[in-house]
Amino acid sequence: MVSAMLSPDRKLSMTPADAVAAFLVDMRSAADITFPVWYKRLKAGVVDSFAPDADGARTFLDLRPIDDLYFAGIVGMEAARIRRHLPPDAANALLAELAAEVDRRGRRPDRMVSDFVFFVMGRIDLETGVEQMRMPHDLVVSMLLEKIGIGTDQRTCPLVTELVFRHNLGEPLARGVPQWWKVFVERFSVNVDGEEPPRAIARSA
Repeated sequence: MVSAMLSPDRKLSMTPADAVAAFLVDMRSAADITFPVWYKRLKAGVVDSFAPDADGARTFLDLRPIDDLYFAGIVGMEAARIRRHLPPDAANALLAELAAEVDRRGRRPDRMVSDFVFFVMGRIDLETGVEQMRMPHDLVVSMLLEKIGIGTDQRTCPLVTELVFRHNLGEPLARGVPQWWKVFVERFSVNVDGEEPPRAIARSA
């Protein structure tokens, strides 16, 4: 975690590549930890909707890259904070690096992960804030359900408006995904000048 790096009294400088690499490692870790609980809750809703057709529910879930979409969803949710926490030149450099790297970190040969990351970011930018009163994790749940096709199948469509179901899906996102860039800017700056910065040193045990 970036919070475990040494810099209690001054900010260290990181390149955009190093910052994004560290960010994606931590988002992958957060996804690996929270996805099993999230998927269990999603599956329970789908199985109930398909009952008694258990095979149909299994096929519905297996045909969709749900784990990849979930990873992209949490990356997009947290990356949406970049422009809020960093100046434009640093934010632009970070987002360019994110676009270049996230598909590889998402372990896919196509651009599905990056496309969904930036779709999530755009929706969050448009639909959060004081006036809209929508939380980012709620929006990510809506977008994931939409992308998975929950709302387009007549058997699962009622889940889209089922408040308890949506709340249960939002809870792992709200509690299990760190506000990474908020912590980052407290300890680090982004070097956009092309000079090699001093390396951050991990805190010794």
